[in-house]
Amino acid sequence: MSKYFKAGKAAWTALTGGSKKSPTITSVGIKKNLTERRKDFEDIIQSVDKHGKTAKSSKIKKDAAIKVSNIHTKYEKLKKVLDE
Repeated sequence: MSKYFKAGKAAWTALTGGSKKSPTITSVGIKKNLTERRKDFEDIIQSVDKHGKTAKSSKIKKDAAIKVSNIHTKYEKLKKVLDE
């Protein structure tokens, strides 16, 4: 048995308290609501494609997508603060 295996075994025992089961995950961070973000992004793309036939369309889409993403991020931060 190598010294590395012994060290790994000792670390696992210290981490799990000698149990052969994996440690339990006690908390998981809040994730972004990607469904809503994607839906809003698709709405913007459809609107620009439908009404804008200029060379600036791609820039409008990009800028709008960034603004919508920032709005969602701000809302999620506010929601996180209010839930605490």
